[in-house]
Amino acid sequence: MIKANIDEIKLRNEIIELALLQYGKLYEHGMNGFDTFDCAGLVWYVYNEAFKINLYEKGFGLSTTTKIMTSKYGKVELFDEHCLDKNLKLIKEGDILFFHRQSLKDNQPKKNNKFPGHCGIYLGNSYFIHASMPKEKVVISNFSDNYYWMRVLVGFMNIFSDREPLEGDFVKILK
Repeated sequence: MIKANIDEIKLRNEIIELALLQYGKLYEHGMNGFDTFDCAGLVWYVYNEAFKINLYEKGFGLSTTTKIMTSKYGKVELFDEHCLDKNLKLIKEGDILFFHRQSLKDNQPKKNNKFPGHCGIYLGNSYFIHASMPKEKVVISNFSDNYYWMRVLVGFMNIFSDREPLEGDFVKILK
C-alpha cells in the first residue's frame, strides 16, 4: 500500500503522466526502462519512478507479471475470464491491469494457465497503456475497440488499497 501526504488523485495522475511519457518506446522482453520495456517492465518502471517501490517485492511466480500481481503492495481484484461484461467502473486511473496471455504463441486462456502473462496501466475511459509486442512498442489500447482485451482481462491491482495480498489467498482464488 502507498501512503502519502498528498491526495490519491494527484498520485494517480502522476502514474498516468509517467506512463504516457513511455508511449511509443521500444518493446524488448525482460527490459524495464529507460527506453525499452516489456509489459511488466513498463509497469514496474512507472511505479518505481513515481514511488521508489519495487513491485516485484515479495511477489511469487515465474514471470515478472505474476510477481507484480502477487506483490506485497495493493489489493488484487479478479474478474471471470472470457466474460465481456466486466465492470470497468471498479478500476481507477493508474490501477494495474492483468491479462491472461502467456506469450505470443499462447495467447488464449486455458485451464492450465493459472497466472496472467500480460499487464498494463489503466488510463480511464476504457483506455490502457501497455508494452504489447515487439512490432507495436508501447501502445494505448481501448477495451471498447478490441474485445480481445476485455475477454482476457483477469484482474486489476489498486496500489492504494489497505489490504496486502496474501500468497495463500491468491492461489486459492485462482484454482
